[in-house]
Amino acid sequence: MIDPMANLDAAPGAGPEMDAAGGADGSQEVFDMHAYRSNLMKMDNIRSFMGIVSGCVAGVCGLTGLAGLACFIVLHLTVSLSILSFKMKFDLHSYSRESMISFLLAGFQQCAMSFMLFWTLFFGLVYLF
Repeated sequence: MIDPMANLDAAPGAGPEMDAAGGADGSQEVFDMHAYRSNLMKMDNIRSFMGIVSGCVAGVCGLTGLAGLACFIVLHLTVSLSILSFKMKFDLHSYSRESMISFLLAGFQQCAMSFMLFWTLFFGLVYLF
């Protein structure tokens, strides 16, 4: 089951799908794609906001070069692990069909672009002007 607390209304044509792999007791797993898309959108919003805020922090702190890159990587992994621990209770399989590595690195490139934009903007505002 995906996010039983999502409070999502049943969308037309977006009912639960049956997973082809049955369980050990012969039952099949139900996977609701509407809730899955909603969860992915929420996580994407959290990670995008993290990229913007961490870029601002790195710029104001004056981080340059590899120190700024390390700041982004550490903060991205911290946010991904926070989502996994606080919201998913380390039960990734119940909420997603992704592997652990793909979950931790999801949205990495998109967030990196937001990070770079705000990192250079705030570094320029604080230290160049």
